[in-house]
Amino acid sequence: MTGLFPLRLKGGLVAMLLAICGAALANEPDLSQRFRVEGDRLIFDTKAPLEGKEQDINSGDVDAMRDVLRRHKGIKVLELESTGGGHYPSIELAELVIDFGLDTHVPNICESSCVTIFLGGTKRTLARGARIGFHQLTWNPSAIEEYYNDHREWREWETPFEFAEWMYEDTQTETFNRLTFMINRGVDANFAIQSLRRPDGSLWRPYRAVLLAAGVLTE
Repeated sequence: MTGLFPLRLKGGLVAMLLAICGAALANEPDLSQRFRVEGDRLIFDTKAPLEGKEQDINSGDVDAMRDVLRRHKGIKVLELESTGGGHYPSIELAELVIDFGLDTHVPNICESSCVTIFLGGTKRTLARGARIGFHQLTWNPSAIEEYYNDHREWREWETPFEFAEWMYEDTQTETFNRLTFMINRGVDANFAIQSLRRPDGSLWRPYRAVLLAAGVLTE
């Protein structure tokens, strides 16, 4: 009996390892949709259909991209296909691009907060016929109401006017941080200011020569 025990233990250990491997494979991100790895390129496409998930850039993309970049050491270029999304997630994604030393490329369209991620690239290129779009920071009424209701007790806002005071200050801080980031990434200061002139829904899509002259594109 003592001779059989190690065999049983090994068999149980093998079964356990197989179960762990199976669980890991089950949790493997589906790179065929929102994230795709093709050679040394990571394609981030928020327009890809994902059932039950947000289409816009969101906080879940940060962990997902970090995981992909850690597992695929040979990635050198991030290709972006997106009409935008969350302001803060886009900043975190741009920081990942900077940290991993990636180049960025737009094959078709990159608008709104997608541009923040694009500016994280060491080399930044735009395919012929592709466009990059800028607009002011925005916050729609339903999202404002939801944020107020969710945070008013924690932030001790007794009236909507106190919330409005905070929002006014926060908007100025976000705008300052956005302009500072653009300038730090080599974008001309005057261009950075101009990028805030259009409201959402009225995008500014500068020509290639303008983007090159302003330092948005590096080549």
